[in-house]
Amino acid sequence: MASSYWKSSQFDQWLFDRQELLSVRLRDIASWPTNPNSSSITEDDYLKILIFYSNIIQNIGEQYKVRQQVIATGIVYLKRFYARYPLKSIDPWLLCPTCLFLAAKVEEFSTLSHPRVCNAAATTYKKYAHLLGGPNEYPYQIKHILECEFYLLEIMDCCLIVYHPYRSLDMYTREFQVDQQLFEAAWRIINDSLKTDAPLLYPPYEIALAC
Repeated sequence: MASSYWKSSQFDQWLFDRQELLSVRLRDIASWPTNPNSSSITEDDYLKILIFYSNIIQNIGEQYKVRQQVIATGIVYLKRFYARYPLKSIDPWLLCPTCLFLAAKVEEFSTLSHPRVCNAAATTYKKYAHLLGGPNEYPYQIKHILECEFYLLEIMDCCLIVYHPYRSLDMYTREFQVDQQLFEAAWRIINDSLKTDAPLLYPPYEIALAC
């Protein structure tokens, strides 16, 4: 693992312990209004919601063939935000494209513009509108993504550099002479791990080794 990771804001500010994450989520869950006709949301439900919106970022990014590292950074931004703030503080349908757009700038992927990411979000939204119980059309415009971007920057204290497990995986692959098929399988597992709490709980090299 590069020594720069251990000096980074990711290690210093954005590595949590499991109990800390659970405490934030339980407070958020407790604040949700109860419906007498349905059971209350559980921690497992909460995790499924976060996985769902991580997949939304993946879907938006894949529409424009965005590099996986850009998508991964966007997902980590989403995870970081909701690790400290309630789900209701910003609509995930607004935060998802904002996270991806900001990640594209940080990772220097210059072909993703505000109109493109907004259009991709609208296309993705239409696939799920019938399940969401909200408006049929995507309710946000470019100006909303711009406003949300400034808010996201402030919340994350401009800690934008994200160290991912991919580099460690590449290093281990060469060192242990791993074949291509195993490398590709581990890569896919890393992609899936990003949608869990793993990026908030473990250093990238540990995730790479586990995968």
